[in-house]
Amino acid sequence: MEQKESSKLNWIIGAGIVGADIGTSVFYGTGILFPIVGYLAPVFVLTTCLMMWLFKKTYEEGLALSPYNGGAYSMILRTIGRRFAVVAGALTFVSYLATAAVSALSGAKYFGSLPIFSGDLPTGLIVLMSFVPIILFGLLNTKGIEEPAKLVTGIAGFHFFLLIIMEIWGLFYIGFNYESLDWEKFQKLTPSGEFNLTMLIYGFSAAFLGITGFESAAQIVEELEQPTLNTVRRLYKTVITLVSITAPVISILCLVILSSEEIPLSLDYLLSALAKKIGGPVLVVVIVIDATLTLFAAVNTAFVGFIGLATTMAKQGNLPSILLYRVAHKYPNVKGYPMIAIPFALVACTMSALVAGEVEVVAKVYEIAFLGVMVSFCVGVVLMRNKAFRRNIPKKFLTQTKLIIGKRMIPVVPLFSGLVLGTATLTLILNAHADALLMLTVLFGSTLLAMAYFRWGVLETRLETRSDLRLGLGAFADVADLPEDLPKYVLCTGGTGARRLINNALKSILSERSDPFELIIFHAEDGKDPEGFFFELLQRVVSQQIAPIYRDSFILTVKILPGSLSEGLQTLKKGINFQTLLFGSGRDPKASQALGEEIASELEIDVIYLSQT
Repeated sequence: MEQKESSKLNWIIGAGIVGADIGTSVFYGTGILFPIVGYLAPVFVLTTCLMMWLFKKTYEEGLALSPYNGGAYSMILRTIGRRFAVVAGALTFVSYLATAAVSALSGAKYFGSLPIFSGDLPTGLIVLMSFVPIILFGLLNTKGIEEPAKLVTGIAGFHFFLLIIMEIWGLFYIGFNYESLDWEKFQKLTPSGEFNLTMLIYGFSAAFLGITGFESAAQIVEELEQPTLNTVRRLYKTVITLVSITAPVISILCLVILSSEEIPLSLDYLLSALAKKIGGPVLVVVIVIDATLTLFAAVNTAFVGFIGLATTMAKQGNLPSILLYRVAHKYPNVKGYPMIAIPFALVACTMSALVAGEVEVVAKVYEIAFLGVMVSFCVGVVLMRNKAFRRNIPKKFLTQTKLIIGKRMIPVVPLFSGLVLGTATLTLILNAHADALLMLTVLFGSTLLAMAYFRWGVLETRLETRSDLRLGLGAFADVADLPEDLPKYVLCTGGTGARRLINNALKSILSERSDPFELIIFHAEDGKDPEGFFFELLQRVVSQQIAPIYRDSFILTVKILPGSLSEGLQTLKKGINFQTLLFGSGRDPKASQALGEEIASELEIDVIYLSQT
């Protein structure tokens, strides 16, 4: 058990994963904002940093309510349902795919800005260079997410250290060159010389490109060191603090030190231009190498988030179970999910090659998709607060300020976060170029259709079409139409030791009540055994071995549904109102109890553990 805990990711590694993506905002944030809000860009960068503290509170609350991998997908699954959860999952997939492509291409382009190159590198060479981090992190993540995360944490740590050094250097530069700097340029703060509400909202929305990657920690919450919520709190606090003390100051330095002629010419490489101005060619080389490594490290954030979400969706039957195939039993060093990491790398490389000339368009897709995912998470948090809480939920992470509307309770922080992010998302969509909207529609639509097609195929080939076996005993033995309104119990069984388990369940129920009830003997047909095998087995056990020995009045039902146990029970709960689940202890009572507690929290039902003896 200690070994298992030691393999969890601590808050430093978690901060490195998230910070590697958010930390890249200094390379492009001010350059994107300047054409919109001009010299007011640092104000919008600072406002975004302040808003991140609000989002931190929202994500802590969401993960306290639902401490499972999957982020927005899991929140929507547990509140609205599977259909909308798959939509959130598809949007998250698009965001991570765009992250990998944009980060890899941007890193390659930044490397091409080194002084040793006479001009921009050819597009073909940039594409080939972008393949390097994608393939590298694809291979490293087959070993598990911990090893590449350590590498990325080192890169992120060096990046923020370098930014702090540059801040100090830049402030000294301003102090020694105050008189020679062009201060008159600030007389015209915005490009148009005007300042209105439309510009304010658009600038504020565009600034949110700097928080992409915020969702990633929620995708791997189950992989974080215990106590999980403390780890989440520390990693978010670390990342937000570092970004807050670097991004606004760097933005100010760029706009103060660079001249009004240099800024428009250097929007894509403002940090490099600043380095050249205050430190010369040597500092430029250092900054370009840092930018290349940090942008490449952001590719790993996409892998980590994608792997966390894909494994969750595959376990619940919304993606092929083959994705969960692992080879650690044959190759102990390969502890990850190669069937997820390698295909994602191939798709990301393909996308990188296809969009090499449209990086700005893909960046807009990436921003809209990520903000949409964060809006979904906020909606999920608000809805989760109106459901029954898990046992022993850490209430110190929950918002105490609430709005009461009728019987609904709305936590203020997630509500405000969702409204801000929703407004930003809508603003970006309304101001996006037609090419960006077309690419978003194609990527999101094709991903969603692929998921729907897979799910359709699963239901078509595995959906249980056999009539459920329902046997009436005692007073119900000769009743043609068995009642549907009896108290219902559900017994989970895998078929092995079914007779003994059913007998134990009946003895447990009959010891507590003498009135009629219905026991539903449930099995999740996950495709590991021939279709119909357990249905026929349970039919024989119930009709031939159980029913003849009881004279009490109750109903026995055999119910088989496709998918995992959790997935099947969620489907069953939608059609049958049951409040008690009976669970066998199995060969590993601790594992059975852990699984039972997880299902109890998901379905908000009571679980009774039965002895196998």
